[in-house]
Amino acid sequence: APLLIWLHGGPGTDEIGMWRHFNAELEDHFLVVYWTQRGTGRSWHADIPPRSMTLAQFVADLHQLVGIVTSRFHQHKIVLAGHSWGTNIGVVYARTYPQNVAAYVGIGQIANSAEGEHRSYAFTLGEARRLHDSDGLAVLTKLGPPPYSFQSIIEQRDWLDRYGGAWHKPVSFLQTSLISYRASEMTWYDGVTFKPGAAFSGELIAPQVAGFDWLHTATRFDVPVFIVAGRFDYNTDARLAHDYFEAIEAPYKRFKWFEQSAHSPPFEEPRAFNEFMIRDVLPVAVRSASSPLK
Repeated sequence: APLLIWLHGGPGTDEIGMWRHFNAELEDHFLVVYWTQRGTGRSWHADIPPRSMTLAQFVADLHQLVGIVTSRFHQHKIVLAGHSWGTNIGVVYARTYPQNVAAYVGIGQIANSAEGEHRSYAFTLGEARRLHDSDGLAVLTKLGPPPYSFQSIIEQRDWLDRYGGAWHKPVSFLQTSLISYRASEMTWYDGVTFKPGAAFSGELIAPQVAGFDWLHTATRFDVPVFIVAGRFDYNTDARLAHDYFEAIEAPYKRFKWFEQSAHSPPFEEPRAFNEFMIRDVLPVAVRSASSPLK
């Protein structure tokens, strides 16, 4: 089975419990690797050098991981599935090491961070006005448009979540996180390390993410590319992700809308997402993985 490495979001948001609860079906078709990135969850510890929290270091970490798993399982290529922040790692790795990548899947794809943040704020402010939510309107007006500090991003995302721009169905990140603890790997220790890891990672990486603009700097791929978007995603604006897809040049590319999702189709529409991965991504990955190495 093709190797599949999940690149979780955040930065600093370990999603292993969610994947194992909602998307374990993929383990019957892929050899799935769950990676908790540095500074996140159980990979967080107090003596991680802050200077190591860079996109370049995460790509280097991933390259080391790819070497380990391809050697252990005697394969040459891997499928990368990145979610939100993880799409940044996936884009750079797929373009830097195409010989190692059978396919790239971007979920909640970041395209142009600055433009995405402006669109997210405009949606949230518009919803506050539409709903005549005086509390939300007061907070968002005081925040003003981006760019933001990390704490201001968290504040804006809280209102975005309330207005359905992060989760479309009547669930929240907290509810989904609690559900994820049903997965056998999850323990009380994951709860202990989650908050410090998320805070540490977010504070250091969010300012870097603000400058990412793949729409104008990273459109050429030598690997198959799949971009996945929830129709109601205003966390990483779905229409901006579609604009990015249109600009991409790749040997094969496919865009997939999930009509009942916002930012997290694997967890909001798990059955449909798993079917997409098995029916559409798997055959392409198998063909790509069997092609001669360059």
